[in-house]
Amino acid sequence: MKKLICAVICLLLVVPSALADTPAKMLTEDEPLYTSLYERSMEMAGLFNEALHSDDYVRLYLTDLSPLEETLGLLRMQDFTQPLDVKIVCTEDILASISFLFSGIAASLDNGALSPALSQLVRQKLYMGTGSVLLSQSSAYEVALANMLSLTDTFIRPEELDGPCFAVMQYGGLYAYLVTFYPTANGTVIATAQFIPSRAVDNLNIPAE
Repeated sequence: MKKLICAVICLLLVVPSALADTPAKMLTEDEPLYTSLYERSMEMAGLFNEALHSDDYVRLYLTDLSPLEETLGLLRMQDFTQPLDVKIVCTEDILASISFLFSGIAASLDNGALSPALSQLVRQKLYMGTGSVLLSQSSAYEVALANMLSLTDTFIRPEELDGPCFAVMQYGGLYAYLVTFYPTANGTVIATAQFIPSRAVDNLNIPAE
């Protein structure tokens, strides 16, 4: 399992070098796309908060909650429906840190070694896996809970959305909430959401205000 996580981390760290050099853009609250993605983010945060506080939900994945009680307690101290700050950023390069150690992967995405359809699926998979990367240095209990409580949704692509975006919601506590939005070729958007450590927000490609 650790080897798999490491492989995903390596892929996510290198893929930005294969993507377009379009700078990250932070949306403002008066933009229609901000409103649309904000509403989706709040919906997913609300469902996450409901699942988080439901022992019945967690028991769908793990019958004995005792190993997770401490971590659950820390998470339940936050109300994920009441963020203090919500930033929404449109960028293909979601991580600020880039590793060039695996440049062959990046080259494969750019030089036609993979078909356009397969290359697009790889980019989508990597983008949507950012939350797992940001949790890779966390405890096993946090990783387990993140997997249990992660959410995925699909909706019609807004006209204004022409590339991947992410929303990061901060609460002034130990944890933040990350939602990634990835447009597909069939006119839909795949949204993935999970909690991440607040300290990990610094690793995201958020433009300076």
